[in-house]
Amino acid sequence: MRKYRFGLGALASALLLALPAWGTTLAQTADIAERGLKASDFPRWKKLVPNVYVYSDVLTEAGTTLTTNSLIVVTGDGVVVVDGQDNLAQGNAMVGNIKKITPQPIKYVVIASDHPDHVGGNAAFRAANVNVVFISSPASQKVLERNPNPPSEVVADQRTLHLGESDIEILNLGRGHTGGDLAVYLPESKVLFLGELYLRFVFPAMVTAFPSEWVATIEKAQAMDVSWYVPGHGFVDDRATMKTDLEKSRNAIEYVIAEAKRLHAAGLDCASEKHCSAAQRANWGAYSKWTLFSSQASRALARVYLELDGKLPNRGGSP
Repeated sequence: MRKYRFGLGALASALLLALPAWGTTLAQTADIAERGLKASDFPRWKKLVPNVYVYSDVLTEAGTTLTTNSLIVVTGDGVVVVDGQDNLAQGNAMVGNIKKITPQPIKYVVIASDHPDHVGGNAAFRAANVNVVFISSPASQKVLERNPNPPSEVVADQRTLHLGESDIEILNLGRGHTGGDLAVYLPESKVLFLGELYLRFVFPAMVTAFPSEWVATIEKAQAMDVSWYVPGHGFVDDRATMKTDLEKSRNAIEYVIAEAKRLHAAGLDCASEKHCSAAQRANWGAYSKWTLFSSQASRALARVYLELDGKLPNRGGSP
């Protein structure tokens, strides 16, 4: 990514310095409290390379507050945002902060995940630029067809946005956390935003997942030439750690699948997350310490059972 100069470099630096210091401990968690942070410490930014930022705000689920990440790419011909945040207030805050570092308009919003906590603030982008273009996978477009700001363009395989001297590749690597996940790759800086395909130290959330395909999709990402792997939830630390922990995230999904297969073969029932006797016999080991374990473990078992029984949808978005 080339370093563009808009005459606001000092302002950008001031904004970043004014934000609370990014968490520096390496606690294996996505829970902000376990890193000594509060909701009032957000939103927070991390500059990965010149003009490329991870923007994090918070999501509270099942009594736990964790980070939700967006990617912001500033080019000489507009801004690209990848995944919004949970609600309009957070979307407005993101738009306001982007305006502090560049006068360039937000031209594209790429929907990497169609889940509400990643699209709930999208109205803010439309308010900032009536001509903003929302891009998703075909599956996510179907899921969001009744959304107030539905995607108008889709990427079934791959598309490259050429903005100024920047190339931004939108990739459909395969299904995983949802039926319509997208990833965004910056070939010059080798940044890969994986959205909810990468849940760093979050127990594999599978309510709309395609478990075995998720593993294969992550393996595709791991085979790419990447310097920065960016998750949709969880803290962003140094490059080497993010690469290592993507492997841990994939291993966690593989473990859930293996444990579900063991319980399924033993004849234990898991018709749904609320009717899952298998959950009482599951052995989660260290994964029971991962963020959102209590709310996600039974859901994950039920989802893998659907896959084992051949009951997952064959195509389309999040059912």
